[in-house]
This record gives sequence, C-alpha cells and structure tokens, in this order.
Amino acid sequence: MKSGDDLEGMLSDYVGGKAKSKLHRIPSARLVTALTCLQFAFAIYATFLLYYMSPAIDLRAKPDFTWATRIAQQWKQFIIPPHVLGRYQEAASLVRAEIQPINPSQVCEHEKIDFQQKKSNDSQMIKLKRELYDEVLDFQRKSIGTETLSDLMAMNSEWDMRGPNKAKVTVILNHFKRKTLCAQLDSLLHQTLPFHHVWVLSFGSPNELSLKRIVDSYNDSRISFVSSSYDFKYYGRFQMALQTEADLLYIVDDDMIPGRKMLQILSHVAGTEKYKNSVLGSIGRILPFSQKDFTFPSYRKFRSKEAGLYLPDPAYDITVNKIVQVDFLSSSWFLSAELVKTLFVEAPMTFMTGEDLHLRYDHSYYISNFFLSLVFGS
Repeated sequence: MKSGDDLEGMLSDYVGGKAKSKLHRIPSARLVTALTCLQFAFAIYATFLLYYMSPAIDLRAKPDFTWATRIAQQWKQFIIPPHVLGRYQEAASLVRAEIQPINPSQVCEHEKIDFQQKKSNDSQMIKLKRELYDEVLDFQRKSIGTETLSDLMAMNSEWDMRGPNKAKVTVILNHFKRKTLCAQLDSLLHQTLPFHHVWVLSFGSPNELSLKRIVDSYNDSRISFVSSSYDFKYYGRFQMALQTEADLLYIVDDDMIPGRKMLQILSHVAGTEKYKNSVLGSIGRILPFSQKDFTFPSYRKFRSKEAGLYLPDPAYDITVNKIVQVDFLSSSWFLSAELVKTLFVEAPMTFMTGEDLHLRYDHSYYISNFFLSLVFGS
C-alpha cells in the first residue's frame, strides 16, 4: 500500500497534468481575432454576391468594375440557367409595368346619354297632361307650398354652405353595363360641396374589371370600389347605404350625370326644417288615379288624363321649376342616413325590383313624405 504522501503527490501530478493540457488547447488571442475578421469579410462578400446574383439585376447593363461582379456573372450562369433567368426578368418587367400608375384618360370609356325625348305631336294629349300638372301644382301650392329653387336656397338650413356645419355626403354609384362612370366621377370631383365618400358598386357586372381599373386610375382614397359576383339587384345599393358614416346619402343610377351644384343644393334643402324628413330627387312620378273598378290605367294610355304624370316630361312640354310632391322617385334618391333604414321596416314582396315604390311605402308609415323633383343644371 502507498503512503498518504505518495497518494497526495499522485493527485497533484494528475490535476497539474490536466490543467496543463487545457492550457495547450486554449487558442491564442490572435487566432480568435483573425477568424472573426475572416467571418465578417465573408459575410460582406456573400451579401454583395447575392445582390448581384438576384434575377432582378441585369449584369449585362453594368460594367465589370469589381472582381466580385465577374465572379457573380460566372456563378449566375451556373446556378440559374439562362432560360430560367430570362423568365424571371420577363416576369419582373411585367410586374413593373403592372404597378405603373395609370391615368383616367387611359382607361375611361364614354357613352352619350340622350336626354332628349321624342316630342308628342298630339295636341289633345299635351293639353290633358298640362291641365293635370297645373291642377297638381295648384293643389300643392294651397296645401304644402311649391317653392322655386331661389326660395329653397333662401330658407334656413342646417347644412348651409355659409354656416359652421358642412354636410358629409356619401355618393353611391350603381353600375352594370353603362360606360358613364368617368363622367359621373368627373362631375362629383368638381362639386361645389365636396363629397365625403363615393362608393362604386359592381354587382354581377360583366364590366367589373374595367370599372375597377377606372376607379383605381383616379387614385383618390375617398373613391372606393365594391364588387360581388352575385347580383344584389336594386336593393343592394340601399343595403350598402346602411353602412355609411355620413350625414346624407345620394344614390344614383348609372344613367344620371349630376350637375356640379347638385350636392350643395340637395344638402341645403335636406337641412331645412320643412324638408328634413324628405327623400329628394330629380325625376319623379305621380301614379295614375284609381278607376271605379279599382284598376289603374297605364301612364301611356292614349288620351287619358287619369294616367298620372312623369316629371319632368318634355314629351308633353312639362318642365319643373318648383318643388313638387310625387308618389315616388326614379333614378336618384337623396336622403338622410337615418331615413334609408325605413326601406327595411317591412320585407318587400320581391328583391328583384320595385325598390322605389317600396321606399315610398315604408317611408310614408312615419312621416309626411315630400319629394324634390327639380332638374338642376350644372
């Protein structure tokens, strides 16, 4: 057996030997510094090389100003075959062309809307229609009043342009096949009262792509495009109107081009105490009078005074220069955001058509409904 001194000596030798071996394995400070610098240099080179090997970079158009460029040219051909590189560069050029801004003049389509109606040469029909119109005006003059445009603009209004409150109006343009969108947008962009938002709706339209390109070309954050492959028909625009945050709504068919003062005039009238609960428009109809057998004659019934009125109606020399109460409006509707909810008080018999009649029906449940039927020039 070994003594305690011998055992202690062996342990000290063992520990000392292990320590010495560890000291030999520790790299010198110079070696660590050299490796760090080499790693940093390689990272810079790799970044530079990857940039020049990118398919979006055309090295043929760049001079060989560094050794890295020449190496990148050789490696690029090796890593990416020429035919693949060509496809990458072609795709990149298409993407660049796609994102280039376009102007309305490049995508706009135009369609002339013929507002001239055929004049009637039936003197008796002209006489009957004029007499009926005069009777309607006379009755309304005695009961509710028939103000002219000047009278209406002189009335106190919550939305007077000279007052502190400026009306926020959301305009909804419903489009299917007509080529009138650019004319409508150009008119709305030059309104004396700027609009709050314009929503261009395309429900089941075959022209959806061209309509979207037109909206995009105007590059205006206030103008939005809303589309659906499903056709929501005539009620869809009113359903969209429920989402507005504006004070007032102007819902316009695609065959109506508003004059530049339209929003200002309609907003002013909608802000008056007398007409604040009204639905306003520029084309209206007075329904035929009920016959003894409870039937209604056609509006075009030959030489029938009871067939109702279409306002304005140039065919019978009927122009409108005063506010007129009608049974329902056509082609455009201007109303407060709250009133549009009345359209959905009761479910309609069908969603296919008849939204103008249904709006009048539901609206009349709650308020005395007046319609502005004036044609305002630009």
